Amino acid sequence: MSPVQAVITSALHNAVGVALSSFLKALERGVAESPMSWMLLAAARREVGVTTTATTAAKVSQTATALTTTAVNAPPTAQAVFGTANPTTGAITGQLVGTDDQGKKVTFAVTGKPTTGTLVYNSKTASFTYTPTTAQRVLAALTTTVDTVAMTVTASDGVNKVAVQIDIPIGAIPLSVRTDVASGGAGAAAATNTRAYVTNRGAGTVTVIDTVTGTVVGTFAAGAEPDGVAVKPDGTRLYVSSSTKNTVTVIDTATGVVKASIAVNAPTAITVSPTGGSVFLTNDVNGTVTRISTSTNKIATVTKLPVGSRPTEVVVSPDSKYVYVTATTATGSSTVLRFAPTSTTATKIAELSGPATGVVVSADNAKIFVSQVDGTVTVIDAKTQAVVKSIQTGAVATGLAVTRDGSTVLVTDDAGRVRAFGVANGELLNEVSTRPSTTPLSQGPATIISPDGTELYVTDYDAGTVHVVSLTPPNARPTAGTPTTGTPSTSTGATTGTIGVTDPDGDPLSYVVSGAPGKGKVVVNANGTFTYTPTAAARHAASTLNAPSSVTTDSFTVTVYDGRRGVVTTTITVAISPTNKVPTVKKTVGSPNASGVVTGSVKGTDPEKDLVTYSQASGPTKGIVTLTATGAFTYTPTAEARHAAMKIGATAADKKDTFTVAVADGHGGVVNVVVSVTIKPANVAPTGGGSTPVQTDPRTGVVTGTLTTVDADGDPLTYSVTGPKKGSIVVRPDGTFTYTPTTAARDAASAANATAATKSEAIAITVTDGYGGTAKFTLTVPIEPYPPGNRPPSNGQVVVTSTSSALGTVTGTVTSVDPEGDPLKYTVTGGPTKGVVKVDPLTGAFTYTPSVDARYTALATPGEDVDKFTVTVSDGLGGVTTTTVSVTVVTPAASAVDQRPTGIAVHVPDMLFYTQAQINDAFDALQANGIDTVRVLIPWAAIETFPGVYSWTAVDRVVNTAALRGIKVLGVLNSTPLWAAAPNTLPLAGMPKDNAQFAKFAKAVATRYKGKVGSYEVWNEPNGIQFWQPSPNAAQYTELLKAAYTAIKSADPNAVVVAAAVGAVVDFGNFSVNPVRFISEMYDAGAAGYFDALSFHPYLYNQAFSQQGAYPESPLNQAKRIYALMVANGDGDKKIWATEYGQPSSLVSQASQALFLGDFLRTWRTLPFAGPTFIHQLVDTNDASATEASFGLFDTNWVPKLALFTVKLVLAENKLIEAAKNATAL
Repeated sequence: MSPVQAVITSALHNAVGVALSSFLKALERGVAESPMSWMLLAAARREVGVTTTATTAAKVSQTATALTTTAVNAPPTAQAVFGTANPTTGAITGQLVGTDDQGKKVTFAVTGKPTTGTLVYNSKTASFTYTPTTAQRVLAALTTTVDTVAMTVTASDGVNKVAVQIDIPIGAIPLSVRTDVASGGAGAAAATNTRAYVTNRGAGTVTVIDTVTGTVVGTFAAGAEPDGVAVKPDGTRLYVSSSTKNTVTVIDTATGVVKASIAVNAPTAITVSPTGGSVFLTNDVNGTVTRISTSTNKIATVTKLPVGSRPTEVVVSPDSKYVYVTATTATGSSTVLRFAPTSTTATKIAELSGPATGVVVSADNAKIFVSQVDGTVTVIDAKTQAVVKSIQTGAVATGLAVTRDGSTVLVTDDAGRVRAFGVANGELLNEVSTRPSTTPLSQGPATIISPDGTELYVTDYDAGTVHVVSLTPPNARPTAGTPTTGTPSTSTGATTGTIGVTDPDGDPLSYVVSGAPGKGKVVVNANGTFTYTPTAAARHAASTLNAPSSVTTDSFTVTVYDGRRGVVTTTITVAISPTNKVPTVKKTVGSPNASGVVTGSVKGTDPEKDLVTYSQASGPTKGIVTLTATGAFTYTPTAEARHAAMKIGATAADKKDTFTVAVADGHGGVVNVVVSVTIKPANVAPTGGGSTPVQTDPRTGVVTGTLTTVDADGDPLTYSVTGPKKGSIVVRPDGTFTYTPTTAARDAASAANATAATKSEAIAITVTDGYGGTAKFTLTVPIEPYPPGNRPPSNGQVVVTSTSSALGTVTGTVTSVDPEGDPLKYTVTGGPTKGVVKVDPLTGAFTYTPSVDARYTALATPGEDVDKFTVTVSDGLGGVTTTTVSVTVVTPAASAVDQRPTGIAVHVPDMLFYTQAQINDAFDALQANGIDTVRVLIPWAAIETFPGVYSWTAVDRVVNTAALRGIKVLGVLNSTPLWAAAPNTLPLAGMPKDNAQFAKFAKAVATRYKGKVGSYEVWNEPNGIQFWQPSPNAAQYTELLKAAYTAIKSADPNAVVVAAAVGAVVDFGNFSVNPVRFISEMYDAGAAGYFDALSFHPYLYNQAFSQQGAYPESPLNQAKRIYALMVANGDGDKKIWATEYGQPSSLVSQASQALFLGDFLRTWRTLPFAGPTFIHQLVDTNDASATEASFGLFDTNWVPKLALFTVKLVLAENKLIEAAKNATAL
C-alpha cells in the first residue's frame, strides 16, 4: 500500500467505519434487500480493513495409559567435571557428579587419593582441588596427550556402592625460553617478581630488566668491577659487591641513587636474608662471612669459618634461622657449613665430593641442595644433616635453583643448558638449551629463579644476554581493544568508561595508570572501568569556541597485566565536558535627541574573566545601529520610521524599534539582549487646498470635480466634509467628488428671484494626512435649477409573483409611470423590520426574506404576520414618489428543519441498517427526550447500485416512519456508486464523473420524499480527501452543487438545500482544505444563489467551543470567518448549520462529554449566524475504534449517558428563550 493509499484508507475508516460496521451487521442478520446494492460496501470493507472473523472450538480428548513395570535397582554412575588449571600453581578444581536411574541422590567418598601432588576434598559439596607437583607438570610436557593422575571415589545411591576411578588432568609446563634480553655484560644476577638486576663488571653498572615486559628499563652506576649482586625481598634496595675493590654498594632501586658504600674485604658470594634485615657476604681471603644490617648499612657481625675454609657460596634459609655456606678446605675437600645469622662461628654439617657451585634451600626449609663442579647435586636433610640423595646431572653445574614445592631442582650447566630433575627419584624430567651452541661459555652462567617460581633467569656472558626460561605454560598477552567512554556528567564533567583490554587466556587482569592525564585525574578500577574527572580549568578551556581537539580532549595511559608477565599498554582519549558561565548584562537606553538618535550601552561582565565581545544579532528593522567594542551603541531611525510613528492611530509597536545585541564570552556563553528604542515621530502637514474646474449636469444637478492639496511626505490624504446643508457630497480617496443637491435646493435655485447664494453652497473641507497634519479650505459648488415643466412619477403598483416556504422568500415587483418618460430609480427608504429585502434599482423587482425568528414567531402567533417596507421612485430630475409594500411572513413547512439556533437534532448515520422495530425504539427515545429532527444518510451508492436501478427500501423505512411520527429529516446526498465515480478513486470517496447523473439522482430523491424530507445536504465534508477524491476542489464541488440545487428545487421548490458540510480542518497538501478557503473558492466559482444555508462540522475534541477565541484556526473562529464571507457575498441573512458535533466519551468521561456538549450548545445559540445543531450520534456502537463508537447520547445498551441529560436541560432553556421572544411579539 502506498503512503497516499494508507492515508486515504485511514481517513475512510474514520469517516465511514460506523456505517460499514452497521452494513456488515445487517449482512450478518441476512437483510432481505437488493444484495447488489451492498456489493460496494463489501469492497469498501476491504479498503477500510473491517473484517469479520468466524471462530470454531474443537475439543480434543486424550487418554493416558499407565504401564506398571518391575524395576531392578541399578548402581549409580559418577564422573568429574573439571575447571581450568591455574597456570602458575597447576591447581585444578573438580566437581563430582552422579546419576541414578531411580533418581536417588548420589553421595561420594574418596577412597584413594593420588599418589603424588596434593588433594583437598570437600565432602559437603563433593568438590575437590588437586595441585600436582612441579615435577609432574614438567614431565607431563613430554607427552602428546594430557597426563593424568588417578584418584578413586565410591559413589552410593543408598543401596548400591560403586568404585569409580577419576583421572585428574595435569597442567603441563613445557620448559622453554620465553625471551632473551640484551643486558650488556651478563655477570651476576638477582631478581624480584618484576625486576632482574644483572652486573656488568667491565662497565661498572647494573642493568635493570622489567621481567614483565622483557625489556631493559634502566642502568645503575654500581661502582668499579661489580661481580656480586643481591636484592632486598621488597625490591627497594640493591646490594652490589666488588671482590677486587673491597666494597658493597647500596642502591635505591626506585631512583638508582647510591645510598651507601660499605668497605668489605674481598667479598665473593652475596645474599640477602628473606626478612630483608641482613646482607651476608663471603670472604675468600679471610675465611669469614660478613653480615651487614640493611637498616644501618653497617657491618653487624663477622662469622669465622673453620680454619682453612675458603667460602664459595652462601644462602639463608627461608625461615631465616640458618645461614648455609659452602667452602673448600686446606686439604682440598669441600664442606657445607651452617650458623645462626648472628653467630660468629660456624659448624660443618656435610662433606661434598667436589667444589660447590651453588647452594639453595627448599621453601619448607627441609632440604639443602648443593651443586658441584663434577655435575653432582647433593641433597642434604636439614634436620638430620644427612645426605639423602645425589643427583647426577652429567655436566658442569654452574647454576642451581629449586622449585617452590621442592619437587624439582633446576640445574644450569656451563653451556647454558637448563635441566630439570625430580627430587624424589633424581631422574631427568626435561631440559632446554638457552643458546644454540653446546660449548661452554667463557664465564659460567648465573642462574636465579623469580620469587614466585614462575621464571628462571640465566645469564649469557658471551652474548651479553639474559635468557628468560618460563616455568609456567605458554601465555598470551592481553589484547588492547577499543576503549569505551560514556557521556560526561554535566555537573562534574566526570566520564566513565572501560579500558577495553581482554585476555585470550581468560587470566584476571590488573590495571596501572602508567601515564596520567594532563588535564584532570583518573581512577581505574579493578574491573577495568575508569572514571575520568577533568579540572575546572580544563572544562572551561574546552568550551572555547572552535577549540582544537588538543583542548577539548585529554588522554591517559594504562598498563594492563595478566599476572603471568603478559602486559599491554593502551592510551585512552576522553572528551572533556565543556562548562561555562554566561556573562551578566546591564543595559542602558537613552531618549531620542532632536534628530531622533538614541544612544545607550549593553555592558557584559563575565564571572570567569573571559573577554566579552559584542555583536549585532538581529534588527533593527526601522533604522541602523552602530556598536562599539565596549558595548556602546548609537541608533538612528529612518525618516520613514519617524514618519510612521507620527501616523494617527500609530500603535506602540510603530513607535518602537528593537535590535538584539549578542554578548559573548568566547566560550559558548552568549546572552542575547533585546534593546528597545523609542522612535521620535516626524511629519510635514499638507498645504494648499482648492479644486479643479467643476462640471454640472443640467438635468440631474450633479456637480463633479477634483480637490487639490499638496503633501510633502506624499501621504495619502483623507478628506472630510462639514455639511453640506443643501445636498450631499461624496469625496473619494483620490480627491474626486460628486455633489448632489437636494430637490428643495434645486427648487429654490429654480425660483425666479433666486439669489446667487441660493444658487450655490459653500462646503468646508478638511484634509488630513493621517499623521497629524491637517489643512482646511472652502469648496463652493453651484446648484443647478431644474429644467422648466418636470413632473414626478405616479401610479405606483405592487405585484407579488411567488412565495417559497424554504426560506420564506417573497418575490414581486414595484412599478411606477413617469409622465415625461424619464428613466426611474427604485430605492428602499424604509423597513422592513422582520427580514431583509433586495430591490433592483432599475426594474423595481424585489426579493423579501423574513428572518428565521420572524417566521417561527408568525407560526406561534394567531393570524398572518405582515412586514412592510417603503420604496422611493425618482426620475433623477426632482420628481419623486413613494410606495409602501406589504408582504406576508411565510411560516415554515411542517417538514422543514427548524433553522433557529435553539434547534437541537441528532445525526443517525446507522439508522438505515435498523430493523423497523429498532427504528421505532430509536424514534421513541428521541421523542421522549424532546428531539424531533434527525440527519439521515441517503447514499447514492446504496440506492442506485446500477444505472437506473433503484433500491429505496432502507431509506423509505426511515423516512416514512419519521413522517408518520412528525419527525423532521435532513437528508444527506452523498456516496458515489462505483459506476458513476471518477476513475482511480476509492469506493464512497470518489467525486461523480458526471454531475448530471448526480442531479438526476437528487431529483429522484426530492420527488420521492417531497413533503417528508424538508431539507437536503449536498455531500458530506467535500473539503477532505476521505469524501472527495482525487483531491478536495471547491470549484468541482460548486459545479455539483449547482446541478443538485437546480434539480432539487425543480422537484420540490420548498425544500431547503444546505451546501458545503465542510469539516473544521487546516490546509494539508492535497488531503484537506481549510473550510474558510474552501467556501471562499466556492463563491469565486459562482456558488452564490445555489444554497439556502451552509453547514459546518466544528469538531475539536480537546478544547471547549467557548474557549477557542484565542486560536485563529479554531472551529469557532473559522465559523465567524465563514459568515464574514457570506455577508461579503450578500448571504448575511442565511444561516450556518452545525450538522455534526460531539465528543467521544472514550477519550474523556461521560461527565466531560456532557460538559463539552453543554458548552457548545449554549455558545452556538448566541452566535448571530447560527442555525440548528445536529449531535453525532444517538447511540454508541460496537465499532472497533473506541473513538468512533462512543459519541452517543445512549450507551450500547440504550442506557442514557450524562450527555443526554445535558441536551434535555439545554432544550428546556431554549424553549424558555423562544417563548420569551414570542411573548414580546404578541
